[in-house]
Amino acid sequence: GEFSPPLKGGLRGFNLLDWLVLIFVAAQILAAIFGVNFNRSFWGDQQRAQGVFTLIHFTAFYFLLRYFFREKKDWFKLSIWIFIIAVISSIVAWVGPYLVFFEGIISKNSQLNGMIGNPIFFASYLIIPLFLGFALFFLLPLLYKERAGVRWRWLILIAGAFLFITFLFAQSRGAFIGLLAGAFVSWLVFLFLGKNGKAKKIFLAAGIAVVFLTAGFYVSNFKSDYLKNNIPRVSRLFNISFGDATGSTRLMAWEIALRAWRDKPVFGWGPENYQDAFDKYYNPNFLKYSFAETVWDKPHSYPLEVLSAGGAVGFLIYLAIIISAFVYLIKIIKNEENENARFAFIILIGALTAYAAQSSFSFETSNSLQLWMFLLAFISFSFSRPRPSPLLGKEGIKVRYIFLIKRAGEIAIILLLLSSPYWLYKNYTFYKASVLMGDARDAAEIGSVYLWQKASAATLDYEVPFLWEQAVFLTKDLADIDKAGKLDKKTLDLAAPKLIEIFKSEITKDRGPYLFRFWLSQLYSFMGEYVDGKYYDESNKTLEEARQFSPERQHIPLLLAKNYLLRKKTEEGIKVLTELVNKDPQFAEPHWFLGLALAQAGREEEGIKELEQGESFGLNFKGNVLYLIDLYAKRKEYAKITPLYESLVKQEPNNASYYASLAATYAAMGDKNNLIINLNKAVELNPALAEEAENFLEQ
Repeated sequence: GEFSPPLKGGLRGFNLLDWLVLIFVAAQILAAIFGVNFNRSFWGDQQRAQGVFTLIHFTAFYFLLRYFFREKKDWFKLSIWIFIIAVISSIVAWVGPYLVFFEGIISKNSQLNGMIGNPIFFASYLIIPLFLGFALFFLLPLLYKERAGVRWRWLILIAGAFLFITFLFAQSRGAFIGLLAGAFVSWLVFLFLGKNGKAKKIFLAAGIAVVFLTAGFYVSNFKSDYLKNNIPRVSRLFNISFGDATGSTRLMAWEIALRAWRDKPVFGWGPENYQDAFDKYYNPNFLKYSFAETVWDKPHSYPLEVLSAGGAVGFLIYLAIIISAFVYLIKIIKNEENENARFAFIILIGALTAYAAQSSFSFETSNSLQLWMFLLAFISFSFSRPRPSPLLGKEGIKVRYIFLIKRAGEIAIILLLLSSPYWLYKNYTFYKASVLMGDARDAAEIGSVYLWQKASAATLDYEVPFLWEQAVFLTKDLADIDKAGKLDKKTLDLAAPKLIEIFKSEITKDRGPYLFRFWLSQLYSFMGEYVDGKYYDESNKTLEEARQFSPERQHIPLLLAKNYLLRKKTEEGIKVLTELVNKDPQFAEPHWFLGLALAQAGREEEGIKELEQGESFGLNFKGNVLYLIDLYAKRKEYAKITPLYESLVKQEPNNASYYASLAATYAAMGDKNNLIINLNKAVELNPALAEEAENFLEQ
């Protein structure tokens, strides 16, 4: 009844998978050295918390598991804890949005996201614990022979079903494709390697039924609106197409990743440098799907990210890791005599497949990467035997070299322990800098300029390798403060000099040729508006430099036009915006901004035409809707005003002033029926308007 004999003596079972994990880190270091920005590649940034620095930590985690976990009970206890934590995380995802304790941490959304905050990342995190739970159902009786083990396995099965439901409610289509791929591979492996003939027949029939059912859901979802209208969550999962917005932008991002790889085919651009490749090969069609889609620092496909960042070398090693882990699992299943253990490993081969497949539509995060390393380490442990690996026992290799290779793991562990104070120090400084940055961003969000000034100064005084990222975030904060109408000369005098110094330093090092120039030009624009008009020239000059690196970026002419308009050079701004509109007439954003410029210049008729062509962008903001209403009111085009007020009413159904304004509009149109309906609604929401409403009706 025992399975996979335990490994004694540390890393005596060092095998190909262990070597590949180690070599992958080495390949990433080489990619960082030969890439475009070693600093960003090695240290990463606080927003993603990735880079070689993070990978080293998780690789150390892998080898610590391999070295210290020598009995199968060690692995199963850890597996149970991983599963329990995933269940707790799922419970929190369900109840968190309704608890005051999690206010501001977990958002109430149709897609479950938990404390991770992103449904895609949350679903990626759940993939391995989900399969692991069903594997534990079969392994638990082998671990605990007594009845307690049998009882607990049914609780694990119920909890596994709960994880499955939570996973589905995250509604991540990429992760769902991964789940289907994992289940399909497990099904095939069982049909080929399972030993119970009766069970194989049942599984064959059940699998075929599931395949037809899944295909039926997929086809009906495109042919009919039934699922969309009645079970929208299921409809979203089966709404898998490269023709929708998400699919289209991903295809464009993947194309950029491939172009980047062709640019640097051997070692790639270096980890975390996709942003530079994206800027260089930017596709203007991203704007079709909103401004948010015009900034990508990841291609949303981890294999393509590895290819573009690590070149052919990194990609082939990554592929070899997956293939070797898959082969090891097949060998484990073939050699396993216990039926329950064999079935558990068949489930784990599904976990391996599912995780690798879903990562093709997403990217690694710390939450899921730790579980990926755990899965690989467990596969390596389960495959290893007490005897030396053939790689280490070939005839002809001198004994002293065999000894050194055998002890490589122990030496690495010692080096890791000796260097751990340095890594702890770096982690603490990164954590502290991130907290300071969070304080600044929170202050900007609540509109407290005083608190932001204090927090931003502390943030910039804290030296970290990603100080460039702090500068970008703080400049974004200035944009938010400006939108709130609270930006002034004093704030810029305090923050701008240090920010300029950081951006210029990065530009001198030729890091992020577009990114830093764009944000520096934004900063100069603020200084031109609030400090000294001469900075507008610096802003325009920096924008032109940025254009050389990313000529298709629409942000550049938009900011150029803004600078001209702020300087009262209206015609120059209109000229820039007209050129942008003529170049890409299908995009709403340039039409809207051109409309604003034309209206500012007194050319209201032309402006309104452009604003109407840009409505799909502009009318997403309440202030823009009210501005357009004012323009229509001047021209007495009341028929165009009513749908705008009705859209505001849908957004704020308890706002009495909107109903009152809508009533006044209907009065101007002579529509007494709708006048009375909306006036009554306004009074119902705000009884204080009753007397005013009565006078209005009498008039």
